[in-house]
Amino acid sequence: MEFKEAEIRRDDIKKLLENTKKLAGMYSELLKVKREGWENVLKSKIRKAQKEKEQNG
Repeated sequence: MEFKEAEIRRDDIKKLLENTKKLAGMYSELLKVKREGWENVLKSKIRKAQKEKEQNG
């Protein structure tokens, strides 16, 4: 019997990398949304502080 050298396939690693890439993309989107939310909160606080400052003269 003669054995031929088989091509090494690491589909498991490819799949893991694909999933990691997807997860990183999803996490990036989540961070973007959270950042926008915090920016809005901070802008709101700045506006509120400016209004109070104007009212107090």
